[in-house]
Amino acid sequence: MANIYPDAYVQGNDWMKKENLAALTKTIFQKPAAQCEQILDVGCGTGDFTRDVLLPSHHSCSKIVAVDVSSAMVDYARRNHGHSRISYEVLDVTTTDLSLFLDKHGKFDRIYSFFCLHWIRDQEAALKHIGGLLKQDGECLLLFSAPFFLYRVWLEMAGMERWKGILCDPKDFFADIWHRDPLPSLSDLENSLRNLIINSGMTTLACEVCPSEAYFGSEAEVLALVVPVVRVKVGTTEKETSIMRSELSSRLMESFKITPTGCSVSVNLFRFHTQKVNREAHADI
Repeated sequence: MANIYPDAYVQGNDWMKKENLAALTKTIFQKPAAQCEQILDVGCGTGDFTRDVLLPSHHSCSKIVAVDVSSAMVDYARRNHGHSRISYEVLDVTTTDLSLFLDKHGKFDRIYSFFCLHWIRDQEAALKHIGGLLKQDGECLLLFSAPFFLYRVWLEMAGMERWKGILCDPKDFFADIWHRDPLPSLSDLENSLRNLIINSGMTTLACEVCPSEAYFGSEAEVLALVVPVVRVKVGTTEKETSIMRSELSSRLMESFKITPTGCSVSVNLFRFHTQKVNREAHADI
């Protein structure tokens, strides 16, 4: 689980909300939002996008369920972005058994997941559960990152003699399909994801790589968001952690362009629009 603090996330997620809106605008759903009875937001974070964008986009939807693996995020969302039609809950979408969740909510007409899947190591399990939570012919919009600056810097430092006894392995915290040497190309990742989606009982209706420029108001804003994500091994002293974080911060900012109004870094995003396969209909073809 990514160790992201809600307050830091709120400060640094303006560009993410912009990309979320762009992905929504590009996606042409087969079933109109007006016909969706209930939807699910996987990785809702602080809940602002759920309440401010997804809720008004689904006027006739009786219920929106918004889940996150972080109890701190869910608590923040309930306190700051609550609504009578939104149910915020803690859920690990890779968990082995979703039967209690399904018994409580049933299946969903549409599932959204923005900036979440790259933090999930077992994407195969996550996608299988997403497919299992969709109604027949239900649709899903996924927006998530390809390997990005934090992963690359953490991986590099974890391989250094100086830090390998201190830093946890980043492969335990990011998507497992990233973990090849050399890093897989965007095309390789897309092919892997398409196969995972097929194996999850879904089909890909649309897919694109979206080059993005992630803007932040300051270096401090960036570092407050991403540095706490990097874990150290048990027994590491506070002094060792402080020295490591200082070097980590310097290395991270080498990837950024500094401007008078803040800083930015290039990021590649995947946008997948998928649909649950109607197996009975396909069996007749």
